[in-house]
Amino acid sequence: MRGLDWGKSAPLAIRGFKLFVPISMRGKPTGEGQRSFPFFFLSALFFFSVLGILPSPREAAAQKSGKDELSRFDRLAEEATILNKHGQADQVIALLEPYKRDKKNDSALFFNELGIAYRNKGKLSEATQAYREAQSRDPENPVIVVNLGYAYYLRKEYLQAVEQYEKAINLAPRFKEAYANLALAYSQLKKYDEALKEIELALRLDPNYEQAKNVREDIRKKLREKK
Repeated sequence: MRGLDWGKSAPLAIRGFKLFVPISMRGKPTGEGQRSFPFFFLSALFFFSVLGILPSPREAAAQKSGKDELSRFDRLAEEATILNKHGQADQVIALLEPYKRDKKNDSALFFNELGIAYRNKGKLSEATQAYREAQSRDPENPVIVVNLGYAYYLRKEYLQAVEQYEKAINLAPRFKEAYANLALAYSQLKKYDEALKEIELALRLDPNYEQAKNVREDIRKKLREKK
């Protein structure tokens, strides 16, 4: 089963600030204590493709505003965000690739958008590397983490995907798409009990999450077949 693609773009991270995490993603899931995760680590955009966000107060993103505060790499990333939303991956790659090795490039969004474009072109190794670059610039951004996990998932590296999704959940405990993607990764590993637990958590956060309902039904079917 294909993973749930968390978005196609991320809101712009103004240089020097973390990307914003919506209140709905913060805090503990209903009825859940603080999660621990079999560690290592485990990011997607608007719902169903990729986004860039951050566990910091809503006010942080507002402290600096206006294009005069953005680096040239952030401005390139803004252009890439629009292109990615319209499925123009080739144009994004042509726009951003010439600057990806610039030592002054500190824009997490730049590399997140480049990763999205690579992923949409099926260049999964390049996408993985781009997401790693984004993560190195904004290590606590759960959406970047989910995007990296999704790249691993598409590469069928399910253990690495699990690690990324678990890290995203630790960073943003109400990030329902991270739970759903973790469930899919567990399912690919044939760990159906764990998969069912995670998809139930996604549905506890959003009982109307239709994709999660479909995933749950598929997992339940596999559990029945296993018996």
